[in-house]
Amino acid sequence: MIEIIDKLVLLALSSAFCFLNFNSTYAIVYFLIVIIFTCLSTCTEKKQLKVGVFVLFLLISAFYPVLLYYLPIMVYDIFTIELQSAIVFAVIPFIVNFDFYYNNKLLLFCVMVVTGLLIKYKSEKENTLINDYNNLRDDTKELEIILEKQNQTLLENQDIEITAAMLSERNRISKEIHDNIGHLLSRSLLQIGALLTITKEDITKETLTSLRDSISDGMDSIRSSIHNMHDESIDLYNAIHRLTSDFTFCHVNFQYDLTTQPNAKVKSSLINIVKESLNNVMKHSNATNVSIKLLEHPAMYQLIIADNGTLTSTAKWYLAQNKTGDGMGLQSMADRIKAFQGNFNILTDKGFEIFITIPKKGGL
Repeated sequence: MIEIIDKLVLLALSSAFCFLNFNSTYAIVYFLIVIIFTCLSTCTEKKQLKVGVFVLFLLISAFYPVLLYYLPIMVYDIFTIELQSAIVFAVIPFIVNFDFYYNNKLLLFCVMVVTGLLIKYKSEKENTLINDYNNLRDDTKELEIILEKQNQTLLENQDIEITAAMLSERNRISKEIHDNIGHLLSRSLLQIGALLTITKEDITKETLTSLRDSISDGMDSIRSSIHNMHDESIDLYNAIHRLTSDFTFCHVNFQYDLTTQPNAKVKSSLINIVKESLNNVMKHSNATNVSIKLLEHPAMYQLIIADNGTLTSTAKWYLAQNKTGDGMGLQSMADRIKAFQGNFNILTDKGFEIFITIPKKGGL
């Protein structure tokens, strides 16, 4: 837009200068020729073509000197950092037609050319400032997006660390209760049992029996609480994440998308299946990439473990015979999943894939 406005101003000034000094019916023809040349120079982006259009204009001006009244417009098109040296060619038609311009207000004409150069210089500086501003704005926006992502990652990592610390503390408390209070209560029950054996008084026996039952109920309550705390202390995400982080045989991509947590037995089984699968990749495959997806659907949990490797001939034979072979652990995995009324499938179309689904009613 700035360039169009500048060229319209220069075109108006040059046309006025031309019509005042060259009163002829052909003036409109020269005006149209200049319009064609400046449009060609504006439309092309190649530097060589711009220079070619400018030089061609100067050659024609050598034979039709009236065209040089519009030289400020052509100078405006060519005056850039890369092409400004081409302006020296403008001297040629001036030298050829010096008498024509000397008699037609040469000084005013030079002022017009200089004005065109100054306008071009001003526009270039303004465009540079606009480009710098746009680049700075884009860079700032990009930095804001990166910073927002980093903050989100920090918050997620902080939540994971807090959860891990909380679960670790629960596990520690449950162990202390089991090792200390649980043993004390067990010893108390043994002592009460011994007293019941040797006492003769009915009232004492009745009191000790009531005390034993109360302590036994307390033991059952503590045992249930310990199991619940232990079940909740199993962090499924962190457990699998540690397995994938420690796996150096090839690259592992881990995707986790659970909003509800399965029970402790399912968690333990899933962790063991992932561990066994990674061991199988090292032993029986030449994979370069492993994908582990743990997903949640409305009615089931889904675990997909896939690699892009090829099986050994022995492994293929065992799979064809519906056997798992010693050490592969596939039968053990299948048995674990069937215990939860789940499905265990193996696909070998593209690499090796284990596809597992566990219904939520069996996993909660």
